[in-house]
Amino acid sequence: MASLCNTQYFLNPRLPFRLLALVGTLTWHFLVTESAGPIQLRGEVGGSVTFSCPVAKQKLKFVYFQRGEIFVNGYYESKNTSQLAWKNTRVDHDKTTMHMYHLNVSHDGEYQCHFQYSDSGGAQKQVIHLSLTANYSKPDVTVHYSDENHRYSCLVTCASHCGYPSNKVMWNVSGIQMWKVLNSSEISDPETMMVNSSSTAYFNCSNGETSISCSVGDVSSDVVSVCSPRDPPPVSHSPVIIAIFATVGISIMLVLLLCWRCKKGQRGAAAVNFRLINQDVRKCEEEATVHNESNEATEAS
Repeated sequence: MASLCNTQYFLNPRLPFRLLALVGTLTWHFLVTESAGPIQLRGEVGGSVTFSCPVAKQKLKFVYFQRGEIFVNGYYESKNTSQLAWKNTRVDHDKTTMHMYHLNVSHDGEYQCHFQYSDSGGAQKQVIHLSLTANYSKPDVTVHYSDENHRYSCLVTCASHCGYPSNKVMWNVSGIQMWKVLNSSEISDPETMMVNSSSTAYFNCSNGETSISCSVGDVSSDVVSVCSPRDPPPVSHSPVIIAIFATVGISIMLVLLLCWRCKKGQRGAAAVNFRLINQDVRKCEEEATVHNESNEATEAS
């Protein structure tokens, strides 16, 4: 079955004048007696419904269903009315029951059942009122905040589609909260006559978190929490840690470099001192040798 919002099988039965004249002869040439109280009939868009005309078990001269002055379907003992019948209707063999299929919003309204018994000179009429409904879609709730941390205010929109008849959005707000409805709309599709219903409400978030839901007709949305503060995103510590390790590493390298240079300097100084000491020792040895040789020469002379 096609989507109820895109139904294309609307019937606008505008009969040619000569056919309406024929139907008129079926109706207006008789004194019509109306039965007390209309029959209330209910149906759903896209479904079917059965019309029953409250007639007695007697031979009928005619029995047919009509909307305003437009023939819908029925029986007349001396005339063939099949060409006048709506294509989405069928009359049972008992001639007093009519089935209507593929219901759409255009079928909503008042009908009449006209009938007359063969042995009676007067026609009778029974009013039948058909009321159609279509369930709205489950409402969608969207929230738009005025700030990233959800601390100031927000706009909440509730929207539901393809329902009938027209219904307003109803808000359900738990707890004490500063809020108000900014706008509501019920827009009927020009082709299908199905209704889209929506509403937008303003919420002040200064009182903190609250739970809301909305409904259209008998269909409710999920419960949604609004004005729940968001914590700021955690700051990543990895760059800081990397910088610290880099600083420590450079410091260690500098300290090691200084130590190495210091030790190198100390080794160089020790080598110089060692050479000086060796030179002094050799000098002392040479002086001792000269002195000994001098003594030996003196003794020999």
